[in-house]
Amino acid sequence: MNSEKVTFVIPTKNEEKTIDKIIREIKLICEKSNINIHEIIITDDSTDNTRKIASENGAKVIVGGGKGLGSAMLKGLKIAAKNNPDVIISIDADGQVDLNEINIFLKTFIEEDVDLVLGSRFKEKGLIDYSYPMLNRFGTLVLSLILRRFTKLELTDSHGGIRAMSPHVVNELELIGTHTYVQESIIDARENGFNILEIPSRWLKREHGESRVVLSIPKYIFFTLPVLILRSGKHINYLFTTGIFLVLLALLDICIVLLDTGFSLPQMFDRQSFVLFFILLSTGINLFLFGVVLELITQVKRRINE
Repeated sequence: MNSEKVTFVIPTKNEEKTIDKIIREIKLICEKSNINIHEIIITDDSTDNTRKIASENGAKVIVGGGKGLGSAMLKGLKIAAKNNPDVIISIDADGQVDLNEINIFLKTFIEEDVDLVLGSRFKEKGLIDYSYPMLNRFGTLVLSLILRRFTKLELTDSHGGIRAMSPHVVNELELIGTHTYVQESIIDARENGFNILEIPSRWLKREHGESRVVLSIPKYIFFTLPVLILRSGKHINYLFTTGIFLVLLALLDICIVLLDTGFSLPQMFDRQSFVLFFILLSTGINLFLFGVVLELITQVKRRINE
């Protein structure tokens, strides 16, 4: 593995208590395993001493931009890909990633000849080193089911903290949301025809600070789901189809009213079904137009990313 140039990308926000240990451990593990570190890139949105500590430890520090974890991660990955590494490994900075797995992810990436290696806490039993809340487990299960539905892959986790990927995956990567990197990037890689493999990965207890995603995974679902629907293009099916169906239903309703009243306008206005016609018609048109607006927003966002 010593011939592979590996770049590490770590998004941070007020991780001064963990970033020193993370960078030092990465260097130590790579040295022991003869892994060629190309760069360690920190994309930072901190107000504490994270940038200073990271820089003192030899990392390349990039200002994240203050737009969220996904935006910071994307920025770091794009910069990493421009410098032509062989492999890019992204790592969360909260201390929950078992850095000894760097070897496993890199070895899997090389030997299995895949483009994206994901980590799962739920692929095997005993991979979480603390009591994981049942409500959050339910949330990750829902997100995993959504990913499986959109990608047709048998994924078991939606929030792995470490990944190994090809620069080609990063070069093609486009995001719509600013906080939905972990899910969007999987959908994007799948859409672009890249090979994806999920492997077991340990999840350590966080010793400092709070999650950079949200404190409650179920709340995160409601934040994430609209973006994932946009990302997958399902909004076209859901909104357009429902809108057209309601308009047709409205036309059917007005035809029935017309026939039943003998085309008498006074009777038509007295009929409750005539009121239903306007409700169905307006709702259908609004849903259809909402789908059009969402599609335009998606296209504009992609153009901006390009």
